[in-house]
Amino acid sequence: MAIDATVIARIDATLLPQMDRHHLRLLAHCLESFRAMGNAAGDALPDAASRRRWCEQQPVVAEEPGFLRSLLHQLDAAAEQLQSLADSLNKPPLQLSLEDLISAAEARCHHQIQPGRADEP
Repeated sequence: MAIDATVIARIDATLLPQMDRHHLRLLAHCLESFRAMGNAAGDALPDAASRRRWCEQQPVVAEEPGFLRSLLHQLDAAAEQLQSLADSLNKPPLQLSLEDLISAAEARCHHQIQPGRADEP
């Protein structure tokens, strides 16, 4: 799943709120980045050290230490979210599809707007 106009159009075609669509685009981009990093462990997400090495090889990132720290922090958060979703779907994280990401986002959004939820005041 390359992040191209087709992927962006598919995400934008959902009925998700704007912030959720933005988050979905970022998560899809992180997933593609994890795939680009390569991994000797097959379909598992690259570990933190592998992510750091890959980021340090990206010229724009390596030249800006503050951005590198922020990017690594965001990749860590994305890795946790993707791993959690993969675990819930019983599939390897790098095998997640755009439809998996969209379905999870729609379910999360639908749960948040349910009238009469038990967790509402």
